[in-house]
Amino acid sequence: MKKINIAYTCNVRKPWMEDERYGEFEGPATIAAVTAALERTGASVELIDVGPDIYYQLEKRKDHIDLVFNNTEGLDEKELREAIVPFFCEHLHIPYTGSSPKTFINKMDKATAKKIVAYDGVPTARFQLMLPGDRLEDLSFPLMVKPYSEGTSIGISQKSKVHSMAELDEAVSMVHTQFNEAALVEEFLPGNEYTIGLIGNYVLPILEIDFAKIPGQPHVRDPHVKDIENPYISHLTWTEKARSYAKIAIEAHEALEVRDYNRMDFRERDGQLYFLEANVIPGVHPTEADLTNMCRHANIAHNDMIALIVHTAVQRLSPLYSERLTGKTELLEGLANVAINKAATAGTINHRGRTYTLLGNQTGVQAS
Repeated sequence: MKKINIAYTCNVRKPWMEDERYGEFEGPATIAAVTAALERTGASVELIDVGPDIYYQLEKRKDHIDLVFNNTEGLDEKELREAIVPFFCEHLHIPYTGSSPKTFINKMDKATAKKIVAYDGVPTARFQLMLPGDRLEDLSFPLMVKPYSEGTSIGISQKSKVHSMAELDEAVSMVHTQFNEAALVEEFLPGNEYTIGLIGNYVLPILEIDFAKIPGQPHVRDPHVKDIENPYISHLTWTEKARSYAKIAIEAHEALEVRDYNRMDFRERDGQLYFLEANVIPGVHPTEADLTNMCRHANIAHNDMIALIVHTAVQRLSPLYSERLTGKTELLEGLANVAINKAATAGTINHRGRTYTLLGNQTGVQAS
């Protein structure tokens, strides 16, 4: 079997990158684990640290690369930043994993993402975009204030929940000063937070974040909370409630036209689940990432998770790039099939002609 040549694109975190804006960049543990997982599929892997010269780096390799495994968060291009590598791959006719530039742009503009999913009936809290000096419209305190175009809880702290006009003005001004962008102001949702992931047509076990269990009883998942929360995160078995949450996530996933894999955040209020945002390039740290945690609860190891993501992309891309992919993915297919066969399953959900399989344990069955 011929080797498949995979370019692994990401932003490599350097030792001096301690500011929160580099929180989405990849450290040595993630890079080593992902590289090993890709090589396990029979691939020859080249790491590309994405910088201002990324177009040149891709262009000079365009005839050699069979597939880009894209995990790039981008640079300083605001809502365009996650679309940079997919856009250049499209232009150079290089196949790549993950979503299209359009999906990344829509997702990075959180207000636009909320409007898109709301059009398809997915509940989302009432919101508005605000700059310093703007007048608050018909929203009720408490409110949540965050940058409209950042990820990984960048720009969020416990002070992001505000209870008065004075606190609102201060939070909006802080977002504008720090990020030079409008603040997304939405009605605060007081219930538990849920994060729901998909790989292809598989829905992963839902993670539940009960803030009352976390030391200090925080209100939101800011970067500090994410650093300490893992021992306090639980997962849902597939009750009717969990299945209804999965259905909402599938609706949001399809509304945003996400490809291959995704992780979405929701919060609960009065028994109703509300969409917060999509993470179209979710973290893939070998032990700490939410997606990894979900897979672990479904009996899917990290290296199998990476294989499943790549296999999902290859299935989608093979009809378009048969000359690049034919005869190079048999080992990948075998690993993906074994991983799914080992995973616990709990039924299916049908949506608009597509069948989604629920991975994880059924009601009353404990994870091993």
